[in-house]
Amino acid sequence: MARTRFLGALPISIAAHFAVVIVLLIVPLTANVALPPPDHGLPEFVRVASPPVPPAFAPAAHRPPASVAQNAEMAPAVAPAVLLPESTRPGPDVDLPIGSSVGLPPGLSEGEGQRISPPVAPLPADPPQGPATIRIAQLPEPPRKVVDVRPVYPDLARSARVEGTVILEAVLDTSGRVTQLRVVRSVPLLDQAALDAVRQWRYSPSVYGGRPVSVLMTVTILFKLNP
Repeated sequence: MARTRFLGALPISIAAHFAVVIVLLIVPLTANVALPPPDHGLPEFVRVASPPVPPAFAPAAHRPPASVAQNAEMAPAVAPAVLLPESTRPGPDVDLPIGSSVGLPPGLSEGEGQRISPPVAPLPADPPQGPATIRIAQLPEPPRKVVDVRPVYPDLARSARVEGTVILEAVLDTSGRVTQLRVVRSVPLLDQAALDAVRQWRYSPSVYGGRPVSVLMTVTILFKLNP
């Protein structure tokens, strides 16, 4: 009996809910709703005064450049009625009479001016001449050795059984002393011994053309071990 009542009340409940949904959703859509008109005005703090109307543009009067105005004054456009002769001015092409005294100092005549000659620059002084250096072959008589020192055979070269010939180029001053030495042919273990010995050599002074001269000569030192 209770179940029969429940089944009979269910359709009524569904119909009631459906009616409520129709009233809440469909009726407002069909009603005439009046919307408020839009406000086209702006608030006072946003309004900006319109800019003033710009004045009418007036083109500036055309003025010729300054150079054109100056040229107009220098070269008139209208030819004058009377042409005046141009005044001659002395320039670089003006011929002067022969014998003119133009350019002479005041108080001098033409004849006195011709006797004046331009100053002559003094000739440079000759540089001081030092003793010349000539080769020994140019001397009429070679220098004579007055002090001779024998080279000392180095122990290292003796132990290594090194022999050879050292050739040196020497410069003698006007008194016969050896001032410069250069190795022309080298034997590495024997060069220093040859240099030390030749530096102590002395020669007689050399004269060439009646004056003392320096001499460039070649010295040969032979190193040979005793058997």
